[in-house]
Amino acid sequence: MKKQGIIFILLISAATMLHSQSLPLHNQYLINKYSLSPSYAGTGDLLNIFAGYRNQWAGIKGAPITRMFNITAPLWPNVGVGGEIISDQSGYFNRLYASLSYAYHLKVADEHTISFGLAAKIFEHSIDITNAIIENPLDPILQNRITQNETVLNAGASLLYQFKGLNVGFYSPYLLNNKSRFNSENNINEFLLRRQYLGHASYDIKIGDKFGIEPFAIVRFSEKAPLNFEFASLFKYNNQYWFGASYRKEGALALSAGLNLNNQMVLNYTYEMLAVNKLTGNSNGTHEINLGIYIGKGIKKLKKDVLAVTKTTQEDMKKLKEDTKKEQEKQKAKLEIMQQRLEELELEMANVKTMAEEDRAKKQEEIDEELLDIEKKLKEVGGQFFVVVEAFKIPENAQKSIELWALKGLEVKMIYNEVREFYYIYVGKYATYNDAQKVKATLKENGIFGWIYLWK
Repeated sequence: MKKQGIIFILLISAATMLHSQSLPLHNQYLINKYSLSPSYAGTGDLLNIFAGYRNQWAGIKGAPITRMFNITAPLWPNVGVGGEIISDQSGYFNRLYASLSYAYHLKVADEHTISFGLAAKIFEHSIDITNAIIENPLDPILQNRITQNETVLNAGASLLYQFKGLNVGFYSPYLLNNKSRFNSENNINEFLLRRQYLGHASYDIKIGDKFGIEPFAIVRFSEKAPLNFEFASLFKYNNQYWFGASYRKEGALALSAGLNLNNQMVLNYTYEMLAVNKLTGNSNGTHEINLGIYIGKGIKKLKKDVLAVTKTTQEDMKKLKEDTKKEQEKQKAKLEIMQQRLEELELEMANVKTMAEEDRAKKQEEIDEELLDIEKKLKEVGGQFFVVVEAFKIPENAQKSIELWALKGLEVKMIYNEVREFYYIYVGKYATYNDAQKVKATLKENGIFGWIYLWK
């Protein structure tokens, strides 16, 4: 085992407690903002797949190597989902981060959107020293070449505000304080995963038709850890090529370059130059490459189209209901006119008996023709002749009337006239006036007064 590696392992083994650091730093956010916050899930039109590789402090044995993979997609017009896997290897230490996220995008005003994100996370920490060369080990874990693993669960939450090209957000990747414990006979080594917070902002500025610039600002902080910040900026040409520069606290300067291929694939390379110190003096810098692929012909657009069709269908249904209601009102109005005419005809029939025989026959013929016309029109609107015995304004009184008629041995029912606002108690409904008139006459013979009423 190399000297640096031995010292590193011995320091870890002798400690009673060590505080774990945040998620591995990277520059993928330059082309994939979802790597900053789950609130970005589903903000694009397509299914987005990104993969990244970061070789930190190249040339130093055991230096961190980070592999990243994430995928996002709009699920519904206001909903996005995503998933991410990050593998981080530093010497004998391996860390695996996996998460699933959900985002809801709320449009609060024209071009103003607030997005809420939630993420469920799982972490696996492991120490593998099976192939290490160890001299004078201080810990039985080292002496017995024990490989230890620990898995913990956590969760994250985020908030994002967007207006045109402006993005401002806050993200807490770890809401819980987790402990990863590695036990030996006399020592307990713990990694404490503390709550961490991340603030970020970017602004995509158009400069003419071809050029643009997008500055970034990121602040990371956690309990009992120094503040970490970085600034970056991309200079774009035709939204297809870009050159970027960034600065991270403690003197890390990075240069980036990338291209967009027909809005189907993006590629970005970043080289970081580190300040010279004992650990990185022999380093060849940090190399990071990220690749993104866009799949689909516009999932969000398709969802919007579906929503537009649904909205149109709802509007059509609403219009249909309104038209149906209007038609029903017209039919009620027709029934009311026919009812008034029927009442007039019944009065005329009563007066026919006082006429001369010659005039009486002619008048009766006219009345019969009008009754047939009423029957025809009543059938067209689906109405019938009801023989009514009582009418009430209050429904409770109408219900009591039904009970009283039942005691008298007469089965009756109730209908409501929205036009006249009356509850009518009737004994039957008939297709022709003559049938209704016969029932009315029978009731009269039994001392019950009734009248003929038109409704449907």
